Amino acid sequence: MASTTPTVGTYRSYFNKVLKKRLKYVNNISIIVAIIYSLTLQLPYGKFWWNLLFTSFRGPIIFLSLYLIKQSRYKLSVVEYSGHKTLGSQIYYSLFSLNFFKTIIFYLLSSYLLFFIYIFQLPLWSQYYLVSKEYRKKPEINDEWVFYWYYPIILSLLYSSQHLIFQKNRLNFKFGAQNRAKPDDILFSKFPKLIGGSIGLNLIINILSPLIYLILKPIIYKSNILFIIILGLDTSIPSYNLSLKTFISISYLSYHIIFGWELLNHIFNVYATIGCIDGKKLISTYSSDPVNTLLTGLRNVEPEYQLSRLTAFQELAYISSSNDPEALKLRIAIYNARSRRGYIWPAILEECSLVIKETTARINYRSPSDLKVLKQHQLTLKEELRKSSGYSKSGDDSDIFGNSIFVSSNPPTNLNSKTSVKEYIQPQTSKSSSSSSSSSSFEASILGSNLYKILESQVIIPLKSIFNSFLIEDSSSTKKNPLISNVKQFIEKASIIINEYNQKFLSTYVGALFRITLKRDTESRVINAVNFGNAIISISNLLIHSIEDDKNGSITNSHICEILNLLEKPIRASNNYIEFLPASIYFSEYEKSLIKENKKIINNNLIGILHDLTMNEFFQICVKFNYKLNDLVLNARTYKLAKWVIDVAIADQQSQQQKRQRVTP
Repeated sequence: MASTTPTVGTYRSYFNKVLKKRLKYVNNISIIVAIIYSLTLQLPYGKFWWNLLFTSFRGPIIFLSLYLIKQSRYKLSVVEYSGHKTLGSQIYYSLFSLNFFKTIIFYLLSSYLLFFIYIFQLPLWSQYYLVSKEYRKKPEINDEWVFYWYYPIILSLLYSSQHLIFQKNRLNFKFGAQNRAKPDDILFSKFPKLIGGSIGLNLIINILSPLIYLILKPIIYKSNILFIIILGLDTSIPSYNLSLKTFISISYLSYHIIFGWELLNHIFNVYATIGCIDGKKLISTYSSDPVNTLLTGLRNVEPEYQLSRLTAFQELAYISSSNDPEALKLRIAIYNARSRRGYIWPAILEECSLVIKETTARINYRSPSDLKVLKQHQLTLKEELRKSSGYSKSGDDSDIFGNSIFVSSNPPTNLNSKTSVKEYIQPQTSKSSSSSSSSSSFEASILGSNLYKILESQVIIPLKSIFNSFLIEDSSSTKKNPLISNVKQFIEKASIIINEYNQKFLSTYVGALFRITLKRDTESRVINAVNFGNAIISISNLLIHSIEDDKNGSITNSHICEILNLLEKPIRASNNYIEFLPASIYFSEYEKSLIKENKKIINNNLIGILHDLTMNEFFQICVKFNYKLNDLVLNARTYKLAKWVIDVAIADQQSQQQKRQRVTP
């Protein structure tokens, strides 16, 4: 890390102070909700004035219940997409994880606090046993009372499960850092949706909870046998006697709990995603050295500080693209900022490059099965091109399409670019000839021995004939070996049958758990799309604004070349992904028909959005630095793309001039 003065803190420390200040509003709203809940929970049971009195001690308990949800989000929220490609793997790794265990503890404590204060207004609160019949020595435990205390467990389990499976703990951000609406204006925008969603979720839980209770009832009683003995109750499992009145009361309470959780999660999302602007002040400006402080935020890759790092990239994108006086001041500071190692700008470029390269590699990756299908598709395209154009080439024709659509599960090994093919082959030939000359006398003595002649006539020649007759096809013969042909045909038919059954299975309701959809596949590749987008926006706009704002020349031609070459890679990778989607992605028949009618539908995904964003920034750089593109040392692909961009810009400019001439009389 670049050295900083002792008075300069980390970006994380300043961000945490701002975040805690914002989340105080969540506490204030929780107090209002706690008072309202204290009144509404008692409302169906009358005694309004007593209810107001009870609020003095019921309110703090309800507030504590809501505060636990806020703490859960504060500690366990994430900003990245899940890396799982299927719903089945998402469910498995969500439920069997330490994160799920931590989440359910918060929700379980929160639900039990509300169930604790609610039971005192029900006649059930003291009826934990039933009056025993004459032949019973001990009273029977009240099954309705047990169900009441069992319900919070199921409620917490089901809510926590859907909360993690559907990634509701993920904070949703957008690219850039434009001035957003006030949080007060956003708070009530989803209020009707929260009410409807809570009703639906409460209905599902109310249906499932009695069914799950019947299944787990023996386990519940056997696991609490010691507690039943201490109470002096009958240890036999009682009959199911849940009354409709009690069930409606529990449903009324569970709706309050679910709506409170949904509301707190929504409020937390609103205040936690405000971004890098605190009022009218950027977070890094709380430091005496904003640029170095911002750099510490970009470098903070620890998983527990994802939100802090995302905000740092968001602030960098805002500084690089905004024309606000505060942003302009910091942008000039970035060009001029120095450390012991020199300018800060190369360090910022390095952090952005790492994010872009990592995401590009994930987009470009193909599994071995997908890679096999892709190579077969490439060969088919080459064969069709050869037949349609009459083109033929002796030897290897693997460079017809270049490497633009070559993707591998392992990085290829490249030769030294300075070594020609002749220079690469010649040392191998000379080495093999020298080694053969040194051992020729030894080999001649072995081959001329009687023992070798007997071994060759009795063993080697018969084995060769058997091997040739059964396994090797004669290239000069028009007939193919029947054994090899049958094996190949069997493998091809088996693979076709397996693929057909696999597609039929994936089309079923059970198969939906194992489908790799386009949405999940793109999200699993671009885990943190916001950092990727903001990194591209940052370096592109810092490069563009350097023409006017960089007075010291900290950004040189080599930086322009580096950024253009860097941006070309995600453009090519995302374009290849869209053009040649992985074969493992599942499309229904309806989706396939839509794609045939309009292929642009495939572009409506996360990688397609990032492709358009990167292409737009690349376009802006090329147009801005058109006057010096010929002086830049770009690689072949980047130069070709830059030339195409300039041609498009010139054609667009000419078309606009023609339109103006037509309009002008």
